[in-house]
This record gives sequence, structure tokens and C-alpha cells, in this order.
Amino acid sequence: MSDGGELAEVLRRIFERRRGEAAPSEILGVLGTSNNDGNTAALTAAVFAPLPSAELVNLNKLAIAPYDYKNRHDKDDFLPLAEKLVAAKTIVFASPVYWYAMSAQMKLFFDRLTDLTGAHKELGKALVGKSAFLIATGGSPAPPASFEPPFSETARYFSMRWGGMLYQPGDEAVDAGAAKDFANRIAGGVREASMQAA
Repeated sequence: MSDGGELAEVLRRIFERRRGEAAPSEILGVLGTSNNDGNTAALTAAVFAPLPSAELVNLNKLAIAPYDYKNRHDKDDFLPLAEKLVAAKTIVFASPVYWYAMSAQMKLFFDRLTDLTGAHKELGKALVGKSAFLIATGGSPAPPASFEPPFSETARYFSMRWGGMLYQPGDEAVDAGAAKDFANRIAGGVREASMQAA
């Protein structure tokens, strides 16, 4: 089957499975944090509040196994989540800064994105043209320079449009104005993805 045929088949399966279910979310958030009620979750909730077509997935509620070179983990929650990524127009990652890097939950998820470059390449190809954003909090006034590149470069690897990051120091109250502005940027990413798909 050609690459185009594989992609069409994957999309057909995703949407076939959803008949009778609610329509897929235009915006999919992926939250990876060790504190479900912490600063990153609060900032993400503020950003998502004015986005009615958004869905937020908490990685703590999923069973995602570490990356395996032999692809022995097809039965965990990663592939259903990857299908949600494909069905969305915009993807928003949310992670605190832990030791200058993304959280362990997010790193595990990012390692599994390798599945989309091999055994499930058709899902990876279906990410082309989507928009991606990042929400983060940390203990410093600004994030370390090393923090954003794993997210932005991964988006570029999959030929997604990088929309940027909203960062806030964790010891500050949620900046409602900044959250609303970032929500507007995310909504703009949905419009861009829709125009490209048309």
C-alpha cells in the first residue's frame, strides 16, 4: 500500500471508531506533571478555560510503557493517545521544568513518539501541518535555554508548526491576561491548521 493509502486507512480507522462518539477535539492538551493540582495544571486550566473545543489528557491517568525497540507495547495507552493527536488540529504540551528539562511523564511520552517514526509511521506522517504549543512553569524567573528545544524540534521533526511557549514562575499567581492571550494564539493555530487542510 502506498504512503497515501496507509494514511487514508489510518484516518478511516480513527474516525470509524468514533462514530457514535463525540467529535474529536480540535485542540488536544497533553499534561505531564507529578502534581495534578500544581502550578502547571493551574496555568494549563487557565489557558484552556476559554477554549471550548479543547480536551486535556493527563498522562498520570494513562498507562504508557517505556519505548521498546521491539515494539512490544502496542496494547498500552500510547497508540490511542497518538490517534487523538492525529485527530486534533492543534496539540498543546504542558510540563513543569524538572532539572532543566521536561517532566518524567512527558519524557516517557516523547520517547514513545519514536513509535511514530517506525512501526506506526503512518500516524507520524498524519501530524504534518498541525500546530504545537507549550505551557510550562518552573522555579526560576525564566526557563532554562535547554527546556523548549526538545518540544519545538520534535514539532519540526514531524513538520508541525511551532507556536511557542507560555512560561510562568511557579511561585506567582496565574497571570489570567497572559493565559487568555496564549489561548488566543492556540485558537489561531487551529485556524491555520484548518486553512492548510482545506
